[in-house]
Amino acid sequence: MEERIEKYGHYEVRDFLLDDDFVAWCKNKPEADDELWKQVLQAYPHLADKIVKTKEFLLHSVVRDQAPTTEQVQKMWQGIMRESLETKPRRLVRKLSWIRVAAMLLLTVGAGIITYLAYVKETKINTLYAEIKQLELPDHSKVTLNANSEIRYSDKWNTTKPREVWLTGEAYFDVNHLHKGAAPVTPNERFIVHINGVDIEVLGTSFNVSNRHNVASIALTSGSIELRSANNKFPSMTMKPGELVKIADDSLMIENAEAKSSAASAWKEHKWEFDNASLKEVLELLKDSYGLEARVEDEKLWNKKISGAISSDNKEILLNGLSILLDIKLDQKGDSLILKH
Repeated sequence: MEERIEKYGHYEVRDFLLDDDFVAWCKNKPEADDELWKQVLQAYPHLADKIVKTKEFLLHSVVRDQAPTTEQVQKMWQGIMRESLETKPRRLVRKLSWIRVAAMLLLTVGAGIITYLAYVKETKINTLYAEIKQLELPDHSKVTLNANSEIRYSDKWNTTKPREVWLTGEAYFDVNHLHKGAAPVTPNERFIVHINGVDIEVLGTSFNVSNRHNVASIALTSGSIELRSANNKFPSMTMKPGELVKIADDSLMIENAEAKSSAASAWKEHKWEFDNASLKEVLELLKDSYGLEARVEDEKLWNKKISGAISSDNKEILLNGLSILLDIKLDQKGDSLILKH
């Protein structure tokens, strides 16, 4: 029960709308778990107002189990507008908040949001600091999700649309190859990873993607992938195995170095590999993987470079290894790290 309750701590309105247990409870369905939501409210009292508003919106919306018609969407919107116009001022103040929520959802995406909520449930998986997860997508593609990362995708993939995932953080993909023979590629045979401003499309291949600090890094292990700029800041390109591409500030840099490409995914084996890496790069890794905020006592330390491999499975062993390779002292106090000679 505790694991079920914990996930709701960071829920937003949209997350509640997509949660089957929450919808069942709001609509008093037989499978509703009243005890679950009693404990959720006790554990997260700050969510009470958000839960009430979302429940009111659901009770005024179409049934999620059915595809809404255009007429249903129009009637629901007209009903919300009519109630907001006809209600007395005192009552309007009380209901204004949830009406704004409904209006925002409908106006932002229009009728499409209702269809989306009716048909699609989104899976969102996060990892904690120092945590690595192995995942299997609906098409049986494999994903290894690095620490402090998030991946999102639809629960249902079909033959009319590409397979799509959205990534924040870092992950290694081993994509299931669906396209066979010389026939034209069908929509569902396309596999697209969306990161900040970049779309990565593959048919079947293995590659590492890092999407942190406004810098995208893609390392191709096998197969081929196409990179496209979502805002046309750089021309599309096809990567080859062994290439490492970094994209920052809408500029693209290609490194044809198999060793660096391999090192980019070394974290899957719980180790970090460095090839003349800067201290800044090392400290960013420590923050991304363990949540450690570093402070440098001597500015000259920024000139330090590091090469070698270290186990990242244990934080203490990792810090000791970094201290030896960088020839500096690392003092940890909670989540703070002080670097000095």
